[in-house]
Amino acid sequence: MKTEDLYLQFDNIFFEKTRLSMLTLLYREETVSFNRFKKLLGGTDGALYSHLKKLIESNYIISKKTIMGNSAETQYSFTKQGKASFKKYLAFLENMVIENKKGD
Repeated sequence: MKTEDLYLQFDNIFFEKTRLSMLTLLYREETVSFNRFKKLLGGTDGALYSHLKKLIESNYIISKKTIMGNSAETQYSFTKQGKASFKKYLAFLENMVIENKKGD
């Protein structure tokens, strides 16, 4: 697969830096709270919420409100489509690394 093919597989929602970071965290941790995203990625509540909303609207992730003590917390996790897309992205990167090592 050629490098330019990568950009034909994924939309601009997927490739934005903050959203790709969010997807990476979700892949590693499976479920991430809004507060954890804020702690690890920084940014304002509004900016983070905007990125999460775009990922939800694109069917990459879902949200679920849970009760934690006396307060509600929103948890985020992958949809099946979102996780499959992220795995496809990782496989592409792995293939690129292997191809580059062969050329050295």
